[in-house]
Amino acid sequence: MQNDPLSIGIVGAGEITRRAHLPVLANTPGVRIAWLYDQRPASAQALARAYGLEAIEAATPGELPPCDVALLAIPVDARGAYLRHFAARGTGVFCEKPFALSVDQFQSASAGFEPHALGCGYMRRFFRSTILLRHVVTAGIFGPLLGIDISEGGRSKGSGVDASFLDDPRLGAARGVLADLGSHSLDLALYVAGASGFSVRSCRLIRDGAVDRKVGAEIDLHTPRSQSMPPILMQYGVSWLDRQENAIRLRFEHACVWSALAPNAEVYLGTPDRPREAMTVSASVGGAMTYNQAFFLEWQAFLDGVRARRESRVSAQSAFLTTSLLETLLGGDDSP
Repeated sequence: MQNDPLSIGIVGAGEITRRAHLPVLANTPGVRIAWLYDQRPASAQALARAYGLEAIEAATPGELPPCDVALLAIPVDARGAYLRHFAARGTGVFCEKPFALSVDQFQSASAGFEPHALGCGYMRRFFRSTILLRHVVTAGIFGPLLGIDISEGGRSKGSGVDASFLDDPRLGAARGVLADLGSHSLDLALYVAGASGFSVRSCRLIRDGAVDRKVGAEIDLHTPRSQSMPPILMQYGVSWLDRQENAIRLRFEHACVWSALAPNAEVYLGTPDRPREAMTVSASVGGAMTYNQAFFLEWQAFLDGVRARRESRVSAQSAFLTTSLLETLLGGDDSP
């Protein structure tokens, strides 16, 4: 496996596969896309033709052909049978985010996998802006981190894509704003802060039936330093109902550092209310400057881990705290 190309099987022919995973995997050295499957055969066939791949049909996960690694680009609630099948077969699996919606679901999904063989696509960890923000925190350049303000979203009814899983009324919380969009920013905040635990002070959700459309919360983030320092206060918001700032701010005693939620975003030091007076923060760090680069880097990290049997930066286990916080917020109080 160290030298031979890894064969990749893809379950799910939706937008994220078409726009991100396939273009990246098709240009990644050391991999071979073995097959593409979707429960909608016409979608799989159309996408496979565009890339010169084989589209297959299968009535059950057990009928899928063998592969070294499988991509599960399907809704979180639809993955159970596939995960059990691939775990029994000893196949590595890379899942789209979120990995799970509850701790119980997380533990069930992880059963049978070694840590290196199960990954989750929180690709914002590979943004250059994220790496720089994490460096500012871990290096203690401005002292201990006191607070994080992070908000994301805009006025939208969902994905804007016909027949998207976000339009499927059977999927409930899996298609809400917190799981679909907010899980990214939750994971980003936890990753930048180096959090090891959390306590939710308050949480309010606005729902449309079973679907959450706006979430606001105050959360204390705990780190290994929490025994000697107060917790980090996170002000969090994500919405499909109104425009958010779409930025992350790190608050220190005598400094504020912030950036937009984009791979090529500049990182600034100063007063956010006076951006023209701010200074840019720079350091010799790598990282993705585009979304496709971020997808490439997460795949590279995961596949290198599979080959070396070493847990990677995108292991599912590394997303446990994100899952736990997501579950806690989804159980928050609804707004009247």
